[in-house]
Amino acid sequence: MATLVTGATGFLGRHLTDRLLEDGRTVRIVTRRPGDLPVDWKGRVEVVSGDLASPEVQRVAVEHISEIFNLAGEHRDAAAMRRVNVDAVKGLVEAASLAGVEQIIHASSVGVIGANRAGPVSEEEPCRPRNEYERTKLAGEQIGLEVARKTGVRLLVVRPTTVFGEGADPSKDSLLAWLRAVQNGRFVFIGNRAIANYVYVSDVADAIVQLAGIKHQDSTIFTLGDPIPMGDFVAAIAQALGVPPPRRTLPRWAAYAIGAGLEGAHRLVGIPAPLTRQRVRALSSATMFTSAKLRSLGVTLRSGYRVGLDQTVKWHRAAGRL
Repeated sequence: MATLVTGATGFLGRHLTDRLLEDGRTVRIVTRRPGDLPVDWKGRVEVVSGDLASPEVQRVAVEHISEIFNLAGEHRDAAAMRRVNVDAVKGLVEAASLAGVEQIIHASSVGVIGANRAGPVSEEEPCRPRNEYERTKLAGEQIGLEVARKTGVRLLVVRPTTVFGEGADPSKDSLLAWLRAVQNGRFVFIGNRAIANYVYVSDVADAIVQLAGIKHQDSTIFTLGDPIPMGDFVAAIAQALGVPPPRRTLPRWAAYAIGAGLEGAHRLVGIPAPLTRQRVRALSSATMFTSAKLRSLGVTLRSGYRVGLDQTVKWHRAAGRL
């Protein structure tokens, strides 16, 4: 029987699909753009063409499937978020139950928690999503778990932190901006308590494959991250780039003031804002999303952030972006 991967043409989906093919799995994917498949997948993956939110596409996709990795998600088009992030999840779990599929790994995001306090944050933290993407991803988790418990399907929700690595869209890759700032000597720390909540894409793909192979009793939620003090993470970036590590620090209040001013300039004259209040929050947050629950099951991150940064720098350099 085949393994179904939704969102296979996305950043994480490509890495996971490659990993499954390397393991000798028969992989089926759902895509609206079959012409966009990587060349080396052609003839190696089963393709169901269409919209994942369609009941007919869901029915065809889950036939003769042993397990499902649901990585599909909409984070750009607000009008489509509920259809993809909520309705499609509900329909997929219902279709899976009718087809006799026992387990679904469902990719969500730690963003659904909305935590901004310092210190460790686990899966038990109350969720306070802050935008439509986070609200719909949380709603997708909730309705998926509800349907799974009613039907007997086991739904394992995985909430990764910010995923980085080779293959990310350079136009939307926040880490690439960090790499360039460190390389050019322009990076400035904001405060001195920040935690970098990043995780390497190959580690995410590998970890969810490990998770899928463990016998679970019930549906549940897991955080997946590789948190590290910001100073250590940026020092590893500098080492990967072969440049001295940054030392300059800016107080958080000053960074917010600068970010607000640059945002205002962007609105007035269209100049891109290299620092925004949202980026200040990301660079100064002392929240640590822990993966203790996953580790307790023996799931490991086999590469780690240092190897991930080395590989990411090499990939960007090969493309002339660094």
